[in-house]
Amino acid sequence: MEQEEGSVYNAEDEVKENADQNAEVPVIENSETQVEAPEDEASKKPQNPNAKWYILQAYAGYEGRVEQTINEKLKIEGLEHLVDEIFIPSEDIVRTKDGQKRKVNQKYFPGYVLVRMELTPELWHLLMEINRVSGFIGGTQKKPLPLDDTELEKIRSQISEGSQQKATEDEFLIGQKVTITEGSFGNFSGTIDEINQDRRKLKVLVSIFGRPTPVEVEFDKVKHVLE
Repeated sequence: MEQEEGSVYNAEDEVKENADQNAEVPVIENSETQVEAPEDEASKKPQNPNAKWYILQAYAGYEGRVEQTINEKLKIEGLEHLVDEIFIPSEDIVRTKDGQKRKVNQKYFPGYVLVRMELTPELWHLLMEINRVSGFIGGTQKKPLPLDDTELEKIRSQISEGSQQKATEDEFLIGQKVTITEGSFGNFSGTIDEINQDRRKLKVLVSIFGRPTPVEVEFDKVKHVLE
């Protein structure tokens, strides 16, 4: 009986520890399942020689949910052999807010889900019926164009080099291009017009109805535009 009580006690401790870790790291989606897990799965199964990279358009913020749904439906329909890998370009970055550091999963292209697959008519219909998927990027909806492998390698190299993380650590400069990530002007891009180091805020000129409009935003609510 003592051993059984001990095993229950350890299991509860483990659950509490995992819950505490999740509370301390407010990540939008589980980054490990988005970036690392698909690569691990891809390495375990043979590669499909007819597979190519395609870009799916998903609702921003639901990329991880879409990936999970695709995997579930592939198993149900027995079409797993058609998909080599699902890849959501993102990286974990550390941001400082109110003196506290927190880990955030930063998407490179919000709403984009990259899939390496042999796109058969059956698989096309399966993907189009998934909730929060609006279609393909490139080509037409009926005949989407695959992504060039060199473009994918550029994205992977940026992630391995920590491009988004560097952007949050670099010093901002007047005239620098940035994209606002949060608030009413989220996803708007513009150039830095003023820098207030004391208040840790920027004045960014964004184009609204064809006119440059100054928007004040905090340091941790912008990211550098990758060129």
